[in-house]
Amino acid sequence: MTDTLPADPDTAADIEAYRRAARAWLDETELPVVPREFEKRAAVLRDWHRRLYDAGWVGIQWPKSVGGQGLTVDHQLAFSLELAHARAPQPVGSIGLEVVGPTILKYGTAQQHDRFIPRLLAGEDVWCQGFSEPDAGSDLASLRTRGVIEGDELVITGHKVWTSWATNADWCAVLVRTGTLESRHRGISYVLVDMRSPGITVNPIAMLNGDAEFNELMFDGVRVPLENVLGEINGGWSLTMDTLGWERAGYAIRRRVENEISFSDMLDTVRSNTTGEPDERLAERIGRLDLELSAFRALSSQTARRLASGDVPSPMDSVDKLVLGRTEQHLAGTALDLLGAYRLAISSRPGGLDAEGISKDYLYGRAASVYGGSAQIQKTLIAERLLGLPKGR
Repeated sequence: MTDTLPADPDTAADIEAYRRAARAWLDETELPVVPREFEKRAAVLRDWHRRLYDAGWVGIQWPKSVGGQGLTVDHQLAFSLELAHARAPQPVGSIGLEVVGPTILKYGTAQQHDRFIPRLLAGEDVWCQGFSEPDAGSDLASLRTRGVIEGDELVITGHKVWTSWATNADWCAVLVRTGTLESRHRGISYVLVDMRSPGITVNPIAMLNGDAEFNELMFDGVRVPLENVLGEINGGWSLTMDTLGWERAGYAIRRRVENEISFSDMLDTVRSNTTGEPDERLAERIGRLDLELSAFRALSSQTARRLASGDVPSPMDSVDKLVLGRTEQHLAGTALDLLGAYRLAISSRPGGLDAEGISKDYLYGRAASVYGGSAQIQKTLIAERLLGLPKGR
């Protein structure tokens, strides 16, 4: 399993040297043991984020002017590959690093860069997204959380839901309606909100796998300085599309690497527990999954080029999201089927398979076709914006 390197042989050699350096550092570093209990993970992952940052492995493709390493998407991909190979966790601030942070970097003022980005990169501030609402999920333009200007403040009142990691977040990128209810996407502002602000209530939501990663947020007259508005008042829609583009494309690249490592582990387990000829139907299923992962690898290579050139958002982001969700669900489903009856015995490790982890991944994977924009919405976007088909009624 290798990644496609740049055509320039000098650049390719540099990436290989960088990959070897990352591998050596990970080999010499004591990796954190991430607790099964969701409530205990944040502290461990915050510490891990800081260790990665101090060693120069965070902000790899971010400009040096804001505290990054000033390298390329290829360097970031190389490190992600080695991190996955080492079975090491991602830093706790991945939402800030991969989703919200690039939008702040692109649209923020110099003062906002100085205030938010160094702490985001260092893992001192963890971010979440306050986008979806009970009646405005995939159709974000219908959101109703209000932002009313009073002097030099924006007063926010409303209800957000499905906000990942909100219980551990220091800041939230919140979409609010500062225009009329009829203004749709033309009346939305993008606001950076301190999660310690009075008037914010966070209610955890237990998911199918038992974790409470999702949350609902209640905003009751939360006062936010106008200087925390990113971009212009009522001009947040283009920023929102940018954030969602990074969520769909950037996240897909990282998850592609992690899924390939999981698939490799699964194959090793199957080989070590199979005598004679393998089950024909299982072999066919694993073969199809291997083809899906290979196709996704080719797609993500194009995605990396798009991100490097600044081509975000793009209709191709929806393709990334759609393919990622399908591949993750097929991978988790195949691993669960390998457990057989042991899927109910979560404390066991039949044939070396982690029954509890596989069961949790399978249940979490059910959400892959919903979070970041549902599969149905992505298909509509692909049809209209990529294929040029007429809009449905």
